[in-house]
Order: sequence, then structure tokens, then C-alpha cells
Amino acid sequence: MRLITFVVLAMFVVATSCSLKYVTPGSSVKISELADEDISKLLSNKPTSVFPVNIAIARVQDRSYSNFRYRSEAQEAGANFSLILTRDAQEDEAFEKLSELNGIDQASPFNRLLLPYAYKSIKDLRLAAAKMKAGMLLVYTFDTDFIIDTKNYGPQNVLSLGYLKNKEVNVVTTASVALFDVQTEYLYGLAEATAKETRKSNAWKKQDEVDNLRIETERKAFAKLMGEIEKMWSGVVVEYSRK
Repeated sequence: MRLITFVVLAMFVVATSCSLKYVTPGSSVKISELADEDISKLLSNKPTSVFPVNIAIARVQDRSYSNFRYRSEAQEAGANFSLILTRDAQEDEAFEKLSELNGIDQASPFNRLLLPYAYKSIKDLRLAAAKMKAGMLLVYTFDTDFIIDTKNYGPQNVLSLGYLKNKEVNVVTTASVALFDVQTEYLYGLAEATAKETRKSNAWKKQDEVDNLRIETERKAFAKLMGEIEKMWSGVVVEYSRK
């Protein structure tokens, strides 16, 4: 009797794990494609920010972006990207530290109340940043890939946890950022950072266990990105603060 019960339980666990699905996160946004003007034209624009400067911060993703723990609100027709307004404690702490850098008065994420509903270009974000009395706009995005064995699963791809048994799972996240002048869309600088985590999938029985690997990788990429932003900012201060 005990043996039968054990066999039935084992079959239930296998069946459940095979039926559980994990959907890979949505894609990033190519920030350069959101600009109102050609990049070469942006480089010819003039910087206008006065130091110390207020910086408005926005995270953008693909217009239909979602992940295991987050689904963006429906966007109005014509929107070109999603604006992610939820943040974890690590991001808030990083922005507080950013505010302490030389030449920065305050670095603040967007307030939902100041934003338009449909986002078609950087101009919409610049207008919102202007309402915050910000002189610069910092835009960042995450691009996260799941690689199982040698196959790269793109955004919004469905994985079966049963299929993941005894597989090597690699998660790679590249975090990218661009810093714009609010008035002219002048591009002050670009930076990016990549992090990679690898796990054996033997113990995974729930979707959130898979998603924890994504979260860990994105947090590490973000931490590296903040280091790159500090380097970029040092150059910005040297080049533009005395103009």
C-alpha cells in the first residue's frame, strides 16, 4: 500500500512539473530608436544643463513587456515602449547614492502622475522630466536571455519545468543606459554592463525558483551598470560643468 502511494505521489510530482510553465521576460528597448532625431543630429545639439543638475530616471522596456512577477498595463495604440515604474530596494538605494555624486543635486525616478499614457518617443519622457524641473534624463533598460544547453530562448518564450530537468541554464542580462539633455535631447553619454548566472535545474519545481535566477542576474547587471554610470558621469562633469 505504501509503495502504491509513493508511486502515485511520484507520478503526480512529475506530471505537475511537466505542466508548469515559465515564460521568459519581455525584451529591451533600443534606446536610440526612441529618439526624435537621428543620432548624428543629436550629437550636434547643444547641452543646456546647469550644474548641479536634477536628473529624472526612467526604465523602459518593449511595449508589451512582462515577466513572471510583472505585467505592464495595457498601452494606448501607438505607444512604442513600456515605462516600468515598479522598483526594488536595490534600485532605490542606487538612485540615492547617485544623488550624492558631484554635480548632481537630485536623481529621481519618474512619478506616475506626471506621465503621459502613450509613450511614442524620448520627447514624451523629456516633457515629463521638465515637469520635475530636471535638466537631464537618464533612461535604462534590461535585455535578459535564457540559454539552455546551446539553445537561446528569446523574449516571451514558454519553458516547461519538466523539460528543464538536469539541464544547464544560463541567464545573461545586459543593462544599458543613455543620458539626455531634457531641453535639446543632446546625448551626454552611453553605458552598459552584462552579468551571467548559471544553474543546474535539478531542484526546480516552481516557476518562481526559475525566476529567482532572472532576478539575481538582473540585479548584478544593474549593480555593474551603476558603476559604469559613475564612470560616465565623472567624464560628463569634467567636460560640461564649466561650460
